[in-house]
Amino acid sequence: MLNTTCPNSPKCPIFNGILADKVTTAKAYRTKYCEAGPQGYKTCKRFLAKEKFGECPPNLLPNAGLSLDEIGARYNLA
Repeated sequence: MLNTTCPNSPKCPIFNGILADKVTTAKAYRTKYCEAGPQGYKTCKRFLAKEKFGECPPNLLPNAGLSLDEIGARYNLA
């Protein structure tokens, strides 16, 4: 069976960090990105940043409005 969950989701810090007290928002992100298979998590800016830079800023949200280049520049990852 194909794994439909993001490989980074078990250790993703946003659920224990900036979204820890936002249960509804966290659930919506988890459903849309983490548990939606590759077509979901491959649109997550956290997943894409980690894939490109080898790390992801802890406070970056899955739907960040920044391009990967902008993320790299803003967080000194590029």
